[in-house]
Amino acid sequence: MAEKRKDKNGRILKTGENQRKNGTYDYRYTDSHGKVRCIYAKTLEALRKQEETIQRDMADGIDY
Repeated sequence: MAEKRKDKNGRILKTGENQRKNGTYDYRYTDSHGKVRCIYAKTLEALRKQEETIQRDMADGIDY
């Protein structure tokens, strides 16, 4: 079984989340047009709040 990906503090990262070398986090997702988008945040908590907003908007059909 593959190991779960973790950040430098030992927190498990979800699909699409990455920690960059400078310590910030990014989240990559595909929008409704098939284009890969990326958002950045200084903390994992802030990134996950942005992820929730994006997922909610995509479910509601809001297009950027």
